[in-house]
Amino acid sequence: MHPIRGTVQPYAWGMIGSSSLVAQLASKFSSIVSTQPYAEYWMGTHPKGESYLLDNNNQSSLKSYLNHDLPFLFKVLSVETALSIQAHPNKEHAKLLHQQNPKEYPDDNHKPEMAIALTKFECLCAFRPYEEINKFIQAYQQLQVLCGQKNCEEFSQSISSHANISIQESLLKKLYSNLMQSSPTLISQCVDEHLQAIQIDTTNELSHLFQRLNKQYSGGDVGLFSIYFFNYMTLNPGEAILLKANIPHAYLHGECIECMACSDNVVRAGLTPKFKDIPTLIDMLDYQPLTIEQTKFPGKKISENILEFDPRQISSIDDFIVQEIQGKTGVINAIDQPSLVIIVQGQGVMNEGKIKFQEAQVFLIDKQTSIDFQSDSNFLAYRAYSPL
Repeated sequence: MHPIRGTVQPYAWGMIGSSSLVAQLASKFSSIVSTQPYAEYWMGTHPKGESYLLDNNNQSSLKSYLNHDLPFLFKVLSVETALSIQAHPNKEHAKLLHQQNPKEYPDDNHKPEMAIALTKFECLCAFRPYEEINKFIQAYQQLQVLCGQKNCEEFSQSISSHANISIQESLLKKLYSNLMQSSPTLISQCVDEHLQAIQIDTTNELSHLFQRLNKQYSGGDVGLFSIYFFNYMTLNPGEAILLKANIPHAYLHGECIECMACSDNVVRAGLTPKFKDIPTLIDMLDYQPLTIEQTKFPGKKISENILEFDPRQISSIDDFIVQEIQGKTGVINAIDQPSLVIIVQGQGVMNEGKIKFQEAQVFLIDKQTSIDFQSDSNFLAYRAYSPL
């Protein structure tokens, strides 16, 4: 078992200063800058943020110790302001995007990902049930202007006539395409008009969200209107979502554990100052409607202490598995692959008292190694590994 130092990513949307878990992780190795955002903490072998073993005051890269790359990237996110409206490509599409634009798509791998909430965690995820989208379109003239009046009428008609789902899906794609490719002038005008329209709606959570996001991304960001198309949800600590290829999403606020295939490919289209590839996003998105409950990914209890989130239960994703480990005493079971574990809560001893641990520490567990733990308080850790 080896202590690990990860890499901080100071993206602008991160929580500022020392309050976040990312900052607590960073503080083990450097002083915290009170004005700096601490957005992500990367654990793995990705070249943009490789981890290092810290054995007996010696540092060696995780990749050189393992003699291979990990197929997954393990992260902690501390989100203060919204991340972009985005989706991630499948393997075939990732290769094409990397070939066409290696600057913006720096590798050729897919990036399915899982997020597990550590705090209350707000996000947008997947297209809402079509009936909900239709109600918003009928309620707000600004959506009709941006999506196109004729497109809105055709979509509403398909809902009321219970048309085939493939027809509704095609019409929704036209709506969303029209919205996202509207002129900046028209978008800015509709944002201003919509802010006026929702001023009197003081109890509506989406009205409050629109106003809040507009303060973060002022000047007429087209991504603001996506809140009427995607599920808006707040995950409770321990709840998870699994984001397969092409599922639209945006993280809005809170802290989470995240695990994904080892890639940094992101197709963005709103709520960001970064590169936007709106045509690509529109073409690749999965327009299937999902309810909030359908977007959640429940774990499976495999022992008294361990809740396991294995994407293979509901998909072909086999790049990673994440385990949630709790309790004052217990055992982290041995597996045939190396794994990374992050201590979120608790302090005590592991490995028959040989290793002391505390909150905000990361360890590598060698393959075929079981680890016992005893904690002075309630222990919470997350472990990531590849099943292959």
